[in-house]
Amino acid sequence: SRLLSLTRRESEVLYWLTLGKTNRDISAILGLSPRTVNKHLEQIFQKMGVDNRTSAAVAADRILHT
Repeated sequence: SRLLSLTRRESEVLYWLTLGKTNRDISAILGLSPRTVNKHLEQIFQKMGVDNRTSAAVAADRILHT
């Protein structure tokens, strides 16, 4: 996450996203509202330079397994 300058919470959201969890799943797991999860995802996408959750998951997977 330091590579992407993500906050701890953004990193947690991204982690669950890479495991295929929906926004609703992530909100339940982390005790956040779905709207807050969506806001975190917007920030993550911007920081990663991607448009969607699939691209973010693929990029995160590449970074983690490089």
